[in-house]
Amino acid sequence: MANLILWNTLGVNAPARPAGVHILANWLRQHGYTVKVIDFCILLTKEELVAITEKHIGPDTLAIGVSSTFWIFRESPLAIPARKYLEPEWVIEAREEIDSRHTVSWMLGGLRAMQGPMKFEWVRFMGYSENDVLRWMDINSNKLIRRPDFDITCADRFPDPGDCVQPEEFLSIELTRGCKFKCKFCSFPLVGRAPGTYMRDPKLIKDEILRNYDTFGTTRYYYVDDTVNETMEKVTELANIAQSLPFELEWVGYNRLDLIGTNPGMAQALKDSGLRSTQFGIESFHPEASRVIGKGWNGKYGKDYLLKLKEEWGKDIVFFMSFIIGLPGEDEKSIDETHQWCIDNEMYAWTWLGLAISRFPGKYWKSEFEKNAPEYGYKFTNPDDPEYWEIGEWNSLSVHLKGRELNKYCFQKSMLYPWRIGEMGSLGYSINELIDMFINTPLRDLNTELFEKQTYDFVRRYAANQMK
Repeated sequence: MANLILWNTLGVNAPARPAGVHILANWLRQHGYTVKVIDFCILLTKEELVAITEKHIGPDTLAIGVSSTFWIFRESPLAIPARKYLEPEWVIEAREEIDSRHTVSWMLGGLRAMQGPMKFEWVRFMGYSENDVLRWMDINSNKLIRRPDFDITCADRFPDPGDCVQPEEFLSIELTRGCKFKCKFCSFPLVGRAPGTYMRDPKLIKDEILRNYDTFGTTRYYYVDDTVNETMEKVTELANIAQSLPFELEWVGYNRLDLIGTNPGMAQALKDSGLRSTQFGIESFHPEASRVIGKGWNGKYGKDYLLKLKEEWGKDIVFFMSFIIGLPGEDEKSIDETHQWCIDNEMYAWTWLGLAISRFPGKYWKSEFEKNAPEYGYKFTNPDDPEYWEIGEWNSLSVHLKGRELNKYCFQKSMLYPWRIGEMGSLGYSINELIDMFINTPLRDLNTELFEKQTYDFVRRYAANQMK
């Protein structure tokens, strides 16, 4: 039986375990609570999810917690007119059945926790909530104990032997929490942090990697930091860890191109650290737009350095690039030129994202563009739509339409983005197999039915192990 049961999921056809729920679970375990995490919830049948949950409900169960961060990632409940609520159908149906037989509190955390409309009442937690959830558990257990605050630098964490991790899986690992940069469009929490104040002890990172290898055979990871390569010192530490292990470590994650280009030796150090696939947030090659957002190096040197890096890394490390439409100073002609440059120079994979800013008064975290929109040329001109904005020839609708137009090519060209490599690698493929597959095979020719069957089999194995 568990004091707290947590439902965790990423999205449709994605056998991945987001890290936040597991970090919370481990923090609570350190303070004496029993916690059961149920992963892949959207891929479980209702019967499986309910049965696994009820297996862990007992007299001492205080609550069932649900992570909302990826509720509208690949499932978009509000995009279907018949759905009235933000909760996805799998949440509604499973909760209704459990509520018919048990009386427990229900927690809601993650990115969507403060949004709505909701069908159910929830005890809601917003943002990084290790301290708040622990406090709630203590209060509802009649414990009057002063607890230390959660500290990422000395955190020890996931997974638990009962998580039924399969050897081929990519696991998520948090090396740091926050980012020293403050890109103008970014509304992530904990940006602009002082370097050296928010990285986990490298010894704890290595210990976790070794423990996962000894327990599950894990050798592959998502490094989920906002910017993995934020300093040369950090990359060197990661390379030292990888080179000292009794197996070949492989990882995927976010990195900044400009930091590789301006730090001699970083490209090789990343290779030595086990990096196999990375996402670069290029955002723009336009000189003015890149300067405004805080990535001016990309506008001056990005194209030339990408060609150099592609040659240096070859297929040992492949990269996926993201660009933003709607930045100050960049018009449609510039966007089209960037898209054509990627085609002409046979870049591996890239995507176009319409700038997402809003004037929701209750938005928990706001970007610089949202805080001081007029200063950057953005105008919110529709009082009935807090997400509608205009700048130059763009507005919040046209940037998404342009992105959709260009992404028709991008999506058909390749699935070579790091997160998909991790998801499909968890089905048993090597990274080399996936790189060759995605580089040489048009998307329309991939055997998606096989991938779906393999995902189905993966989740059934997980469910069977959980119900033993």
